[in-house]
Amino acid sequence: MPAIKINLLDRPSFEKTPLGAFLSWALSYGRYIVVCTEIVVLLAFIYRFSLDRKITDLTEEINDKTAIIQANSAFEAQYRILQNRFIEIGKIFDTQDISLSTLKHLEQITPTGIKFTTLNVSGKNLTISAQADSNLSLSTFIANLKTSNKLAQINLTGLNKNLSQGSQIIFQISSVIR
Repeated sequence: MPAIKINLLDRPSFEKTPLGAFLSWALSYGRYIVVCTEIVVLLAFIYRFSLDRKITDLTEEINDKTAIIQANSAFEAQYRILQNRFIEIGKIFDTQDISLSTLKHLEQITPTGIKFTTLNVSGKNLTISAQADSNLSLSTFIANLKTSNKLAQINLTGLNKNLSQGSQIIFQISSVIR
């Protein structure tokens, strides 16, 4: 049986009207546009599923790592406490070295007749409370402190004479260790 040609637009002049031109264009090129649009929508839909999967994987990974961090938080706290202790011990060793060298230096420059009652080294500050048997030993000690290359800013902060124990001079000196 031969093919029968069916033409729904029976008038050839109909294609020349604006409505006819639009329908002719929509039936030929419009279908390609619709198909391309559907392909883009399907690709976006598929991409959305892949993004959802990535979000789920990242959320699980974050939860796993959060659990690990929480499990190790006690260890980290102990580690930080230990690290702070090491820092404090290092500071003590540093000041201990300064204290020992300062004591040796004071031993060398202290004349006879001077007796230390308290000696306080805190950081770079030195505070001395002492007794002197005479004015000469006190003046010699202060002169030695002023010419010392390990001490600076020598200040006589207190000076008293103790008459009950003879002629002892009680004094306090503050200084900065270089």
